[in-house]
Amino acid sequence: MPIVLPIICWLLIFIIFHNFHKCWRVAILEAAIVWGLLVAGIIEFLSAIRFLNFSGIFAFWLWLDLILGFILVRKVKLKNYAANFPIIKMQPFLVVLLIAVALITLTLGLIAVVAPSNNWDSLDYHLPRVVHWIQNGSVEHYPTSYTPQLYSPPWPGFAIMHSYILSGGDRFANLVQWFSMAGCLVGVSLIAKQLGGDLRSQVFSVVLCATIPVGILHSTNAKDTYVVAFWLVCFVYYVVSANNQKITESHVFKMSASLGLAVFSKGTGYIYGLPFAIWFLLMDFRRDRAQVWKHILAIGTIIGLINFNHYLRNIELFGAPTSTYPYKWSPDAYGIPILISSIVKNASLHLALPLDFINLDALEKAIYKIHEILGVGINDPRTTFGTDFSLQVLIPIFEDTAGNPLHFWLLLLAVALCLSSRNLRRNQYLVSYLVTVLCSFMLFCLLIKWQIWHSRLHLPFFVLISPFIGIVVSKISPKIIENIIMIILVQASLVYVLYNEFRPIVADKNIFNTSRVEQYLRPVINDKDSYINAAKFVAQTECKNVGLSLETMEYPWWVLLKNDVRDLRIEQVNVKNISNVKSLSPPYSNFIPCVIISAGSGRRENVEFQGSIYVKAWQPANPMSKIQVFVKPK
Repeated sequence: MPIVLPIICWLLIFIIFHNFHKCWRVAILEAAIVWGLLVAGIIEFLSAIRFLNFSGIFAFWLWLDLILGFILVRKVKLKNYAANFPIIKMQPFLVVLLIAVALITLTLGLIAVVAPSNNWDSLDYHLPRVVHWIQNGSVEHYPTSYTPQLYSPPWPGFAIMHSYILSGGDRFANLVQWFSMAGCLVGVSLIAKQLGGDLRSQVFSVVLCATIPVGILHSTNAKDTYVVAFWLVCFVYYVVSANNQKITESHVFKMSASLGLAVFSKGTGYIYGLPFAIWFLLMDFRRDRAQVWKHILAIGTIIGLINFNHYLRNIELFGAPTSTYPYKWSPDAYGIPILISSIVKNASLHLALPLDFINLDALEKAIYKIHEILGVGINDPRTTFGTDFSLQVLIPIFEDTAGNPLHFWLLLLAVALCLSSRNLRRNQYLVSYLVTVLCSFMLFCLLIKWQIWHSRLHLPFFVLISPFIGIVVSKISPKIIENIIMIILVQASLVYVLYNEFRPIVADKNIFNTSRVEQYLRPVINDKDSYINAAKFVAQTECKNVGLSLETMEYPWWVLLKNDVRDLRIEQVNVKNISNVKSLSPPYSNFIPCVIISAGSGRRENVEFQGSIYVKAWQPANPMSKIQVFVKPK
């Protein structure tokens, strides 16, 4: 299958780096960085020459594999290569923990391949923009009613697009997040090692990272939460390793490329990366003041080059390289009371354990009381977006609102133990790391309005704090206590692995006995028949140009219509936002649909598009459904 070509490319790069470093964990990160740059570069280049299709993608990866294979044969000594993987003696308990992590990871990989990504964001913009790019043969902005498809950093979509084009569908789209999770497990163990952690600490760090509930739930979808976490882990590894080795040009490049790929994957990359960038520059300044400005210039240049084309596309359409919608702050939305308010509310997303003996009402009243003392409204629109604040145990297996309560309370315990232990306090590097990670969280709270579904955006924080918790927990005495903590984490994680709200393994209707189409429609399960029947009606019209007049749930229409209609072109019509200017130029100005599917607005008898009236031809029997199909009279 052509889909193996990018995997072979990464494997060849890994072998080359491993032969050089003799450390398989470092080689994994470095191979991923080079591979990530290739993914972005190939897409941008093929898009620029209008050759973004199967032939172009296939030829590029085949060419790279042949070149790397030639280098491998000529330069790398493959004889006795297995000697580069030394056998490490471990305590039986640590071996059991790693086996448990492997089983969790492999099970999630199975879910990622078997089940489609069917959460709202994936269906609203992560997957729709991929199929729009493929249809357009370009990653240039296009008219759409949901602008996050355009301004959101595109690297995860680029990676998905490679797999989509080479495999002919979205079967492997979720593996981008899954591989990112696997990479984070490797990265956090390296960070723990650089912070002075022994083998036990490193294994504990891996277990902590592998059992993050939000991480487990997101490792099997097509979003960007774990992708940005992985690139940040790579970046932070090079930051913390700067204290233990000479800072070379190669080191600065790999560190800068990691941060560049992080912000090229998700906007939170800027926030979580900034404190670590400052920490690195402070270390750099103490070591050699003369080279600091050189490194600042190098870091800024590399990040700018990676994101340059995306910045240009956003500036052309939106007038700015990035977008802050819907998180725009009022000029007076800064200050200590407001910051404390935001920290408390964000922490509350991980505060509540689903246990009967915990009085949630008392906790919620305490949070309200804190806001009264601060003199800040708990639902102040300057700091809150969307729903009003409430402390409740939301559906713990729903990926957009699930919290990380065990990890949160372990963090508080680890901080207390660190502050009370003289040996841990003396580890200034570990304490500096803790302070930097906490600063990244506080910066997030300062800049981003609170939302009920923010726990997913905290994933990089929990991943990066895992090495600190792992090191501290490994120092608990007696050892039986830390062993019990690890066992509880592994057992608790099984709930999230097996009972994912949208992609369950254990349920009456699970990923193995439910059709793929029905799984796509899981968010609108009560209206799934309307979607299916509307697509069948459109197929009966034999229409090749279908217009979509909707804002959400776009991707299921691509799946349903492509299954029934060949050589189909789908475009958003009657776009009312700034991207509508793209409708005025080819190929969008030449698009004349014969059918328009409407969803999300009230029922009506006709729709107008480019001066033509499309009349209602179909609507579902379900009176609550807002789906309608309009056709252009002949």
